[in-house]
Amino acid sequence: MEIKNFVKIYDEVLPAAAHLNLLRYAKTLNFDNAKIIGKGSEHEVNTNIRKTNVYALTNLLSNNSFSSIHWFCLLTNFFTGCLNKYKIDLNIINYHWTNLLDVSILKYEDKGFYTWHTDHCAQIPRTMSCILLLNDDYEEGELCFRNPDGSGEWKVEVKPNRMIIWPSNFLYPHTVKPVTKGTRYSVVCWAL
Repeated sequence: MEIKNFVKIYDEVLPAAAHLNLLRYAKTLNFDNAKIIGKGSEHEVNTNIRKTNVYALTNLLSNNSFSSIHWFCLLTNFFTGCLNKYKIDLNIINYHWTNLLDVSILKYEDKGFYTWHTDHCAQIPRTMSCILLLNDDYEEGELCFRNPDGSGEWKVEVKPNRMIIWPSNFLYPHTVKPVTKGTRYSVVCWAL
């Protein structure tokens, strides 16, 4: 089986009204600069690697609005459902997600990007990665994958309300290409 077969795409994962309300909500938020995690970069902002803004819905203590709590609970439910569908679609047996981590809304403005990386690291041993695309009124900014040896790059077509799920390990390097016009909104989450 090809590595690419373990990247699954699910469309229309949220009810249409919820999707539009989430996008409207995302546009009202005060975002922080996104950090990177890894050896020698203990949770730091590095705009040479990642130029992204983040709003962590998971941080319910500091984002204590009822709207944040609502979206965190709703999205956790939908991410869990899609992860379970992924497991069924690929006939994965004897594996259970133990925890969802960092449900966050991302905002990529003009020239926003994230260089090639994988999501699993020693500090945070993620097993599954999920991205929910919220809009398509921007240019470039595609999520791209390639083989671990750097060959075979391919793009995920941008479509609002599209969920992409894949294993977080070293076999799945991915990037978000620079946005050249507009603002890209998405929601990310990982399973442990």
